[in-house]
Amino acid sequence: MLAAVVFLAHWWVVGSAVWGDGRFYYSYARSLVVDGDFDFSNEMEYFGEPRILTKTGMVANKYSIGPAIFWLPGFLIAHLLVRGDGYSHLYQILVGLNSVFWGILGLWLCWRTACRYFSEKNALLATLGIWLATNLFFYTAVDPINSHPVSFFVASLLAYLIFGDKLRRLEILGLLVGILGMIRAQDLIFSLPVGIYLLKKKINIIKTINFIIFIILGFLPQILIWKYIYGEFASPYLLGGEKFNWQNPQIFGILFGQNNGLFYYSPILLFALLGFYFLFQKNRLLSLTGIFLFLAQTYLISSWHIWWGGAAYGGRMFVSLMPFFSLGLAAVLERIRNLGIKIMILIAFITINFYSIIKFLLISP
Repeated sequence: MLAAVVFLAHWWVVGSAVWGDGRFYYSYARSLVVDGDFDFSNEMEYFGEPRILTKTGMVANKYSIGPAIFWLPGFLIAHLLVRGDGYSHLYQILVGLNSVFWGILGLWLCWRTACRYFSEKNALLATLGIWLATNLFFYTAVDPINSHPVSFFVASLLAYLIFGDKLRRLEILGLLVGILGMIRAQDLIFSLPVGIYLLKKKINIIKTINFIIFIILGFLPQILIWKYIYGEFASPYLLGGEKFNWQNPQIFGILFGQNNGLFYYSPILLFALLGFYFLFQKNRLLSLTGIFLFLAQTYLISSWHIWWGGAAYGGRMFVSLMPFFSLGLAAVLERIRNLGIKIMILIAFITINFYSIIKFLLISP
């Protein structure tokens, strides 16, 4: 409810819900439903973006199709109600609320996973802390029409199915990793810790191949879109000359810098990172998975030529790791016996985050 109210309030004040990168993700849903194609000529014109043609003659859109697929319920409901042009406020509001829904569902999954290892109270406090005291709140409530609420949901579902002791069918895990990559290609890196889990369980080669096939199936819509628009199966980011600087990663900047540093904007995550040490005593595989993903994503993101994430609030490219950070934070909170102290610590970090968000919005509404 809080996320929906904040989203609607922000929309009411600024007069639009689709901003920045969200315009390109939104264009997929609008073009598919309203125009029945993937010709983004009119979308680029509407959003004031240049129409850059690829070698296939299609208008370029390097952004992923994954978020739009998850937004289709909201967009379709709006279209059934008004049969409009796809840009009106009702479309934006329902797509935004649809994205808020995925974010909140991801939080519920985080809480359920944490309950597997901690008390319900500590699991709840940790989940609320990760949500309200980090940029996850910004991207699931203030500006949800972007890839992050959806990637957070799928990452949370993946963590829940593996570590929540509920479901471990390889086909479903592989499909989810592929879908996660279809939302944000960088998150294909989640396949590595899942692969380590398979090795630990001594899964045979046939099942491992099956797992890889389902990763490809989950990622396939993105590959086909790239081929259709760009005439290539490779990422349009790389085709367009964007690159990784593997030998010069900006690790300090991406973690502590004022330009969207992860810990600079969300210092509570330092406690969560410390929590992986305590988590190791409960579940070594879970702790090592969180540490591995954090280190891998840190190197990957800090090597990207736009490592600060552009016009963003905090280290937005780390949002998919929040399900693991919530477990680390729960491990720290478990060590603090006094409930009042726990709440005071969380309130302090939440206050810092809300102040930073308000400051950011006043500068970049």
